Amino acid sequence: MKQNENLVLVGSKAVLVPYKAEHVQAYHEWMTSPFLQEMTASEPLTLEEEYDMQRSWHEDDRKCTFIILGSKTGAPLDKPMTMTDIKNKTVMIGDVNIFLNDCDDDLTFGEIEIMIAEEAYRRTGYGLEGLKMMMAYALRELGIKTFHAKISMKNEPSIRLFETKLAYYPVSCSEIFQETTLEWSLQQPSNDDEGYGAKATAQQKQACQALHDSLMDLWTTGIDTLEWE
Repeated sequence: MKQNENLVLVGSKAVLVPYKAEHVQAYHEWMTSPFLQEMTASEPLTLEEEYDMQRSWHEDDRKCTFIILGSKTGAPLDKPMTMTDIKNKTVMIGDVNIFLNDCDDDLTFGEIEIMIAEEAYRRTGYGLEGLKMMMAYALRELGIKTFHAKISMKNEPSIRLFETKLAYYPVSCSEIFQETTLEWSLQQPSNDDEGYGAKATAQQKQACQALHDSLMDLWTTGIDTLEWE
């Protein structure tokens, strides 16, 4: 997506940067891992195919991708940061994506996914902050109102993260693909509507609205923006 091709988002722990050609080699090495292939339902690609994928995603206005960076020491970021600081003091640890892939071309819907590829950075808050930053960006800048997350049934930590920390709720389960689909939505459908948000209870709707409010506060006060250099 060209909309975020030069956008850098700096949080308290994580930094989101656009997926550039210079990131492809490390990304390719990550995706040789059978564990990551299984968790992300991905097929291994050649390095040349990875470069082609990076170029195509950059051109595709339905795919928004950020590479997640973390401090080399694992400590909170020393803000404010410059691009020189980011390049010298952080390392690639994963990625977060949104696909605008609604079958009826509803551009307020996005499928979100995250991967923390570096094991040392898992379950340390980087995934949660990366997701919050991406959701805040998508809500504020892309006009997203509904997110779906498709997660392997084997990835119980990720399912718990989305449900307990981000107010997602289950809407379907596929035994064939061995994955569960979780939803987060601001939509308020009528009682006979089967659209987005229809399966949410009143309590789940309140939780989504509360998270929305906190994400908008995060966007305003907790995220710095820089231009990629």
